[in-house]
Amino acid sequence: MPKYQGKCPSLREADLYTGCPFNCVYCIASTKHSEEIRPTGQEQKIFANPASDVPLYLSPWTDPYPPCENKHFRTGSVVQYLSRTGQPFYVVTRSLLVRRDIELIRDSNRSFVAISLNTLDCSITDLLEPSAPRADERAAMIQELVGIKGLRTVVRIDPILPGITDGERLSELLSWVLRIKPFAIGVETLRIDKIIASKMKKALPEGMYNRMMEYYPRPGEVPVHPAAEWRLKLFRRVASLFDKTDIRACFCRATLSGQITPWDCRGGY
Repeated sequence: MPKYQGKCPSLREADLYTGCPFNCVYCIASTKHSEEIRPTGQEQKIFANPASDVPLYLSPWTDPYPPCENKHFRTGSVVQYLSRTGQPFYVVTRSLLVRRDIELIRDSNRSFVAISLNTLDCSITDLLEPSAPRADERAAMIQELVGIKGLRTVVRIDPILPGITDGERLSELLSWVLRIKPFAIGVETLRIDKIIASKMKKALPEGMYNRMMEYYPRPGEVPVHPAAEWRLKLFRRVASLFDKTDIRACFCRATLSGQITPWDCRGGY
């Protein structure tokens, strides 16, 4: 189900596993995760339904490539099927295991792969994404994927954490992106509620946490973005850097007062 009903681009979604092993402190979907990461069986619905021209998103609430994918091969089987039948799809992941299926993704002219990376600073990913591949490992993989002819590689700069991964860290990341020239970037800011704020407070040094929270209203039950004026200014600055390049800069239309670029939040379509 799209995050914003009636506003998001048409898509199908499938979470092929019950949870995510990467334990990102800011994860907005952690309450949906099972402690045991196991197959959901959703791939059977994909195989049973007629082929569709609506893009399939793997996976909105989990990561499609947990370590147990090596054993269960659920994502691999779906990617094989979609590629063979010519259906549009996209993969969003932090996992290095996606390398295994890159040739299948590349061979489909209706697919793309998005790698989540919101900073090049390993000290930040060590704090906030403790079980995920480190920033330098993902950056190395992105550069490798960008060099594969015919593969649409998207760098998903999501989420930007105000006061932490904006400023100099974001400038460093964007300069790197401009050098390696992926197909697109997708940009979004962190949404916070009471639960996420509590986890962030435990994980971050006090000064860093307090600096981030200056951009948010008092956390409540519903996750919210940082102040709209700051957010829009940030997005426009990012978009201006890519305006005269072949790299698409993509932002979530549903949460903005107006469209910033011609591209929607997915990046590859």
